[in-house]
Amino acid sequence: MNETISILDEPTDEAGVMPATFPLGSPASQHTPKPGSEAWLNSLGRYASIVQNAVEGIFQSTPDGRYLLVNHALALMYGYDSVDDLLEGVRDISRNIYVDQSVRAKFKRLIERDGEVRGLEYQVRRKDGSLIWISEHARAVRDPETGALIYYEGFIQDITARKRTEADLRVAKEAAEAASVAKSQFLAVMSHEIRTPMNGVIGMASLLLDTALTAEQHDYVDTIRQSGDTLLTIINDILDFSKIESGRLELEHEPFTVRECVEGALDLMAPKAGEKGLDLLYDIAEGVPTLVRGDVTRLRQILVNLLSNAVKFTERGEVVLTLHAEPRPDTPERVLLRFAISDTGIGIAPEAVGRLFQSFTQADASTTRRYGGTGLGLVIARRLTEMMGGTMTVESEPGRGSTFRFSAVVEAMPSKPRLYHGSPRAALAGRRLLIVDDNATNRRILTSLAQNWGLQSEDFASGPAALARLRAGAHFDFAILDMQMPEMDGCMLAQAIRQLRPAEALPLVLLSSLGQRELIPHKDMFAALLTKPTKPAQIIELLARLVVRESASPKPAAAAPVPQAGPGNHERILLAEDNSVNQKVALHMLARLGHRADVAANGLEVLDAMRRQAYDIIFMDLQMPEMDGLEATVQLRTASPAPSKRPWIVALTANAMQGDRDRCLAVGMDDYISKPVKPPELAAALARAQAAITRV
Repeated sequence: MNETISILDEPTDEAGVMPATFPLGSPASQHTPKPGSEAWLNSLGRYASIVQNAVEGIFQSTPDGRYLLVNHALALMYGYDSVDDLLEGVRDISRNIYVDQSVRAKFKRLIERDGEVRGLEYQVRRKDGSLIWISEHARAVRDPETGALIYYEGFIQDITARKRTEADLRVAKEAAEAASVAKSQFLAVMSHEIRTPMNGVIGMASLLLDTALTAEQHDYVDTIRQSGDTLLTIINDILDFSKIESGRLELEHEPFTVRECVEGALDLMAPKAGEKGLDLLYDIAEGVPTLVRGDVTRLRQILVNLLSNAVKFTERGEVVLTLHAEPRPDTPERVLLRFAISDTGIGIAPEAVGRLFQSFTQADASTTRRYGGTGLGLVIARRLTEMMGGTMTVESEPGRGSTFRFSAVVEAMPSKPRLYHGSPRAALAGRRLLIVDDNATNRRILTSLAQNWGLQSEDFASGPAALARLRAGAHFDFAILDMQMPEMDGCMLAQAIRQLRPAEALPLVLLSSLGQRELIPHKDMFAALLTKPTKPAQIIELLARLVVRESASPKPAAAAPVPQAGPGNHERILLAEDNSVNQKVALHMLARLGHRADVAANGLEVLDAMRRQAYDIIFMDLQMPEMDGLEATVQLRTASPAPSKRPWIVALTANAMQGDRDRCLAVGMDDYISKPVKPPELAAALARAQAAITRV
């Protein structure tokens, strides 16, 4: 049996250092068998060959920092011409090699704790003084009998290239982050600079519309206001896109009612759809949760964008929104809301579908295109959808309309069922409803609604068909008629029905598009006039009242009035605003609401005004010369920390970037309004301030 020869068993020089190489003719060569022989395979030569041919640096070193053995790769790594050159030049590893002297202590701590070192990274100094990064793997070799430390052994890798790459990436990352911050700061400044004059344009136009104008003047001013709103929409799209691109847009996670979100978006589109004579319809399926947690603002933004496009590109027919919900099997508390917006518009050519979700492109990019737009709306909508955990797709055929589908993940929340006045389910059970509408989708929606509430219904696509059924002796408790139908519209049908049934026997409800009420003759024929898209709750409550005869002609739900300041309100108001145009706009709006206000042009003037007298409410602009609104708020809160002695501060700012509201609230502001300020928003802020002051 051949005896295995250890490198440590070989002779050493007078200094106790084992030769790293063994050339023929040297003393070591006398002990080295012929290469390739059986004895050579079990001798020092075999192991010396492995060590010297390794591509990584290999070493053995004493506990006090002297090399016992090194290979050629390590010598080259450290900038030495040969192994002997390295051994001669490096007598103390700590002093000659280490850049950071603390590495030795760290090395020993790891060895004592773990018995080895894995991937210890540090810088070393080469022969010419240049620095490189290395990664060291080493272990302690101890006397098997006494446990005394004999030497260290291990290997070393040059990781300078990797470190340079990491450094370059770190520099690039820092540069990108700095660029992102600069971009956000630029957007915030641009938002402020653009919205400030826009506030003057839209605000003054809104105030002018409330004055005595001729019909022609009113049309001119209304055009200015609408154009300003359109420009503001474009600005918002660009800012939203920039925030998404820079990764600085964050979603809220707050409770909201799904139906109110959908109906709110539809209400915004109803006037435009009414002008074009379109049927604007929606259907929320059973199983959609009432109350959810998510970002209602961004969800409504997606809906408004898709509905606006559908109305924009549809000249006749209908726009239908449907909503279903699917539970998420992985997370039961979450549901996937699936929306579909379908229209009967111009459709999209197959080659243009792929460009829909590309930034700054339109399906029709020609100079003769009929429809404008930045091409950002769908891009933003799709990005928001993806941020909400959903997807967005489109199906379209030229001349036959389009269907946009998108989904969003929300968290379902427990909610109490809505209580309807008069227990309508019991009142309506078994009642018979006549539905007359030429639109098949609306007939389907109304029939499904009737079925869900225990009503028996029959639907007809035309007036003559419904009259034939009545003449045949069919009995109905009430009828819902559409206004716009071919051959015989809703009013004509109502006149014919009145010849067959009196109002007491068959109350009639008329559905009409917004803006058509003044065109409806003989309104007294109808128990109620409802505007499309008609809300299911509104229909059910109306029919229930008709059944129990609570009101022969119930009034349709009115829009919430704008809060007005009463004669007993004497709050002292200070307006902090440096722009003279915006000062005029705000002062006139406040005057319309029954308030007067003093003016300060910057934060220093705010502090001076507060020293002269106490103010209950301060509308504080953020960007002002000499002292901005944030600093002024901090000083006011410091001077009067007690809530009962400090004013209610409302941020009045043209900034519209993510985090602006949080920044205002963090320094002690109580509320936030974004410019351009609209009278209802200002009135609502005043109402909140008055309520808070009353509580204090």
